[in-house]
Amino acid sequence: MSGFNLIIKPDEDDIEAAEVYVDGRIEGKKYRFILDTGSARTSVQFNNYTSKFECIQKNNSSGVFAKITDNLIRVPYIKLGPILKKNFTLVRLPENSINIRNLIGMDILKDFCCHFYFDENRVLIDNSEEVEIRDPLHELFLGKRFHPYIKIQFEKLKVNAVWDTGAGITTVDLNFINKHPSYFQEIGQSIGTDSTGAKMETTMFTMVTTIIGNNEFPPHKVAGVDLSHINSTSEVSIDLILGYSTLCKANWLFDFPHKKWAVLKILKE
Repeated sequence: MSGFNLIIKPDEDDIEAAEVYVDGRIEGKKYRFILDTGSARTSVQFNNYTSKFECIQKNNSSGVFAKITDNLIRVPYIKLGPILKKNFTLVRLPENSINIRNLIGMDILKDFCCHFYFDENRVLIDNSEEVEIRDPLHELFLGKRFHPYIKIQFEKLKVNAVWDTGAGITTVDLNFINKHPSYFQEIGQSIGTDSTGAKMETTMFTMVTTIIGNNEFPPHKVAGVDLSHINSTSEVSIDLILGYSTLCKANWLFDFPHKKWAVLKILKE
């Protein structure tokens, strides 16, 4: 299997959080993107190159804190490791969106089986019809826009979570925290930034041990955010957005075409 490298940029203010970048190309031009399984569409910034493409239609997107309107354009091709998409439609961000980064979204990843090796900072791609794996495979729910939803377990309680490589830290709905305070211990405040570039002060918590894919994940820091505006339009009511602070504790398999996923290995800290 071939693949591509992950470029991990730790958060300057929080050692548990980080952004996950990848290098790709659009029509031969090198671009650095955030790898974002929480984003439906791939997007690029407005610049001298992308400005030459005619807008096909307007596009509305949202982050955890805010919404944004941008343009859809069609580029000759986009390449990420072994993945090549020709005549590809992606989002061009508004001209004044200086705080928003380029993203690789699920419109590209949904067609591939991806092995996420966070201990090696690498993703391997397997596009074969059959994936041989000894670990238990779990059913993966993909929304209409291909967001990946998995189950996470607190004692006997199972809840829905988005598996989101674009989130630097795991986010938990404040409504869920208020209903189940025994699972969380408040530890302070922090400033969070969503995919639209919007910033907001958030309350931080330590989350208890959880079960994901039959594996124990140790207590770790999460951000508490009101996710009611996301849930108001989501096909699935979500209680957590699993970000890098959780994802980096394991290696994972996501077979998006066959809607299967597994934890490959728990990583020792």
